[in-house]
Amino acid sequence: MDRRNLLMLTGAAATAPALALLLGPAAEAASAVPSGQLNERLVGSIERAVRDLRDIDDSTGSASDELTWGVGIWQSASRVVAQARGRGPLTERLHTAYIELSEQVGWMCFDARRHPQAQRIYHTGMRLARETGTSLTTRHSTANLVSSAAYQAAWLGNHNDAAALLDIAARTPDLPSAAAAVIAERRVYAAGRRHDPEAVHRFRDEALLHLGSPDTRTPWWATWLTKDSVDAATGRAWLGCDQPSRAVPLLRSRVEATSPDYPRDHLYAVLDLADTVHMCGDGGQARELLDQAERLIGTVSSQRMIHRYEALSSAVASV
Repeated sequence: MDRRNLLMLTGAAATAPALALLLGPAAEAASAVPSGQLNERLVGSIERAVRDLRDIDDSTGSASDELTWGVGIWQSASRVVAQARGRGPLTERLHTAYIELSEQVGWMCFDARRHPQAQRIYHTGMRLARETGTSLTTRHSTANLVSSAAYQAAWLGNHNDAAALLDIAARTPDLPSAAAAVIAERRVYAAGRRHDPEAVHRFRDEALLHLGSPDTRTPWWATWLTKDSVDAATGRAWLGCDQPSRAVPLLRSRVEATSPDYPRDHLYAVLDLADTVHMCGDGGQARELLDQAERLIGTVSSQRMIHRYEALSSAVASV
């Protein structure tokens, strides 16, 4: 494999596209003139494709065929965006849909452990937002994209990048409560990964506060977040902070609450709990949970989860 494909973008290369968002749209976007190139049917098709991809990814993860399809849609939408000119409601919808598509396909690449590709897709969405992101809807979708890029950075151990990206996402103006809760949930996870228990408490309280104060502007991409989701993120954070005893009740509840309609989430919860009880010294229960995880593996296409299962199985077997 080409060594360049193994290099991760960190530091300024990772955060510069997001930092540029704070400066507002580029000057050339403001001078654009109206255009009649776009039509409702095309923009609606792209919007529906994003949601279809989310439904597929939520169920089993990023299988190679689905990922190939998703990347193809993203590339086609990129060409539509590049050719579109002017401003107006349809153009704003196109830009919002493309940013949402970049978040979704970037997440699928991350789940498939194609990390450099995920970062490039995330950054492309950020660049579009920098150039054209004038509507609140577009800015809110961009905040979600930035928080997903931050989740990847935290997963990979790039903690400064994750914190910087999440700070940028949280500064987005007039966030709907559900969107603010999603960002706070990401901050819980990132705080655990960098071993910051005080921040785990603070951001958990923030996420629950936003969830408890719903408004009428919940974006479709934020409807997944519940208190159970925040509990799961908190359990993972305590696991990251090497405080497994605090994680056990939260993660056990997550295993019990996860719907069988979402086998990847179920597998993730089981692996979290297996990791936690293993850290607590209960190798027998860890092996039982790994047996349960093995039965789920065949229903999930997430390379991220499969890799974690294999690593955890080796760790438990070596004890």
